[in-house]
Amino acid sequence: MGVVANGGPEGINTKPLEAPYVGIVRDIVHKKIPEHARSFDITLDAINEQITGNGLSVWQSKDQPGVGFLAGHLSIDPNLIHRIAGQSEVSQDIKAVESEDEEGPGLGHYVYVIEPSFGVGEDGSALSALDMGIARFISEMPKVARAIRAGEKPPKVDIYMVGGPTSLGGQVTPEFVEKVKANGFSEYGALYAEFLKGQVSTNEFDSTRIVLQGASKGAITSDQTFKHLPTEMQQRTQLLYDNPAGTHGQNLPTQIGRSINMGVGMATELLVRQFAGSVRNGAFTSQKEFYRLISKAKGIPQDSEEQARLKSELFLKGEVASLAKGTPLDNDQRSFSKISTPDSVTINFRNMARVVSAPITERAIQIKDRLLGRKLEPRRALTVKGHDRRLTFATGNTVHNFPWVRSIDSGAWARKMEYVEDSKLPNT
Repeated sequence: MGVVANGGPEGINTKPLEAPYVGIVRDIVHKKIPEHARSFDITLDAINEQITGNGLSVWQSKDQPGVGFLAGHLSIDPNLIHRIAGQSEVSQDIKAVESEDEEGPGLGHYVYVIEPSFGVGEDGSALSALDMGIARFISEMPKVARAIRAGEKPPKVDIYMVGGPTSLGGQVTPEFVEKVKANGFSEYGALYAEFLKGQVSTNEFDSTRIVLQGASKGAITSDQTFKHLPTEMQQRTQLLYDNPAGTHGQNLPTQIGRSINMGVGMATELLVRQFAGSVRNGAFTSQKEFYRLISKAKGIPQDSEEQARLKSELFLKGEVASLAKGTPLDNDQRSFSKISTPDSVTINFRNMARVVSAPITERAIQIKDRLLGRKLEPRRALTVKGHDRRLTFATGNTVHNFPWVRSIDSGAWARKMEYVEDSKLPNT
């Protein structure tokens, strides 16, 4: 169950506590996808109940006692699909399907681990990655809906959001701080790999697909997480990155240039968001109060003076220093990156040129095909660059943060929700 905020006479609990990103996404879909507002409300209420309830906890490392972070967990319940499709409860037929021992077609378990972007102070926790968690939740709902449509056992979908050790709920030790100062984000990768290994049973590998997803700084930590996984888990793991930052080379001119670019770019994006974009800075006015209330409800202790000092040292001499130094992504690992163009935080003129030239290239191909008498078919110019096994896709998105907004603007969320709304048992 989710928690409630104090309200009413004598502090009677009357109002459910709502995570800021739940409210932010709710406002956006009500404005841009009003025809599916009720279905999104049902979905977001379910997400909020999980993230303010049993889906939020402080995870403690066993390999490194005294080190931990705030972790969030969301799962897609088939009952949610039925509620959206107009069925108030699971029918007896669905219960029978779900109780079968045999797996239906496809995989039985999907595990997503979302790693956060750079955050200052309490930001950078699992709650800071909730927007990506919500986007992944909505993206994966059709998987469960498809199984329901086919009368199959729905797959299990688990979405984990891991926080940074320096953020809300994080805990660090002097030893961990020194390790990060010496080894950079590799130590974060080891920490998150330990967490992931605790969520997946070795007996489930054959039916499980794992996805490590990170935005900005989270791309680095996801890349490092993969390195610390056992081979059998790596074989079941896919890497997805949005707007990687701090992945530049480690020669001095590049370090200086990219450090300036990241600093100025972050400040620029904050300024621009005051006046433009779907997710504006003003949407976060309730965040500080939410952190206070959720900390009280979940028993998240305030940092002691020593813990605050250690976190500050880790942040400045560990995270910031590592971002400035640069941690190149491993080209030998199969991964997929999506880069916004333009992205003020990591300016890349080649990506911008590919996006701008894509319509021109497509038109040129169509003219060539027409002159040669070939059959004209819908085509789209490919704006992708390969780095050995790492593929980078340049997109027309225009911000560093909130890559999921493009899925709303493109109509993808509306199509997914419409599919879910039409997902009922066969012959019902």
